[in-house]
Amino acid sequence: MQGRPHGTASVWMVPAWLLILTAAVCLSYVPARAGQKRLERVSLMLQWSPQAQFAGFYMAEKKGMYEQRGLDMRLIPGGPDRVASDWLDSRDTDFCTMFLSTALERWDSGMPLVNVGQFVRHSALMLVARRGQGIRTAADLHGRKVSMWANEFQIQPRALFRSLGVRPEIVPLGSSMDLFLRGAVHATTVMWYNEYHTLLSAGLREEELQPIFFRDTEYDFPEDGVYCLRSTAEQRPEVALAVVDATREGWEYAFAHEEETLDVIVEHMREAGLPVTRVHQRWMLRRMRDVILPKGETRVDPSLNPATFRRVAGQLLEAGVIRRLPQYEHFYKGPDHAR
Repeated sequence: MQGRPHGTASVWMVPAWLLILTAAVCLSYVPARAGQKRLERVSLMLQWSPQAQFAGFYMAEKKGMYEQRGLDMRLIPGGPDRVASDWLDSRDTDFCTMFLSTALERWDSGMPLVNVGQFVRHSALMLVARRGQGIRTAADLHGRKVSMWANEFQIQPRALFRSLGVRPEIVPLGSSMDLFLRGAVHATTVMWYNEYHTLLSAGLREEELQPIFFRDTEYDFPEDGVYCLRSTAEQRPEVALAVVDATREGWEYAFAHEEETLDVIVEHMREAGLPVTRVHQRWMLRRMRDVILPKGETRVDPSLNPATFRRVAGQLLEAGVIRRLPQYEHFYKGPDHAR
């Protein structure tokens, strides 16, 4: 082992304040290659565990799109005991994904958040019943048993039921479709890209099912968007823009390279110790394309439409979910907000 050069102080003699300052700098930046700017550390928490619902984020990470924009991105998986909006509120993550309805509810409760990118433009939430039960629309669910998840997944159904004057019997929905499969409930909430395919994989045929899409109603609420605290958007606007632009490119790449994207998703799921079925993840990825990209479009638009925002906020106000209306200009700080 080489000796220390003569006259160099021992590390134990370095003042404590200098060690603390050095550590702080190391936490803020990642050493870059020669000729490159240092990368800024950024964290983004996803709503759920790894799956194709977040393919655009994973591909942006895998293909270096965040790094190309000066970011050292850390993607944090969410889950039932890791609520993304709570982590953002406690400043344990810089950015997170949320449904627009959830974000408006959190904003109304006093959380100083802003939307910086809206990727899922249409709702993938739906109600499903079996045919032959006299249930064709949501209006037919009055007095019927409907299983629903808690929290954000109840905002749209309850608002729709209230507008129709419908009062179903709500049954808590767990992590499986067993209640519906056993006939214990008349209808259930599912995500089009996830649990609907689970029902088909369990042996039910599409002609046996009566789907009720929220996207076909006035309660078609945009879902996954990227959010940060207002202070982040004001103090680090270039970082917020870089996160959204890299994610946009990630989604476009994911849709254009399906098999490669599925390889990456499967790898993430296996690393997380999750059961994985490639067929199911392919269904999910294609359905995500349906709710992110309108037919015929190839470029992802991460902007939050002002008319859509005002409609959703107004419906949540009318349903009693929020008590006041935010101004679009204060709530949205995405790539085109200055226009």
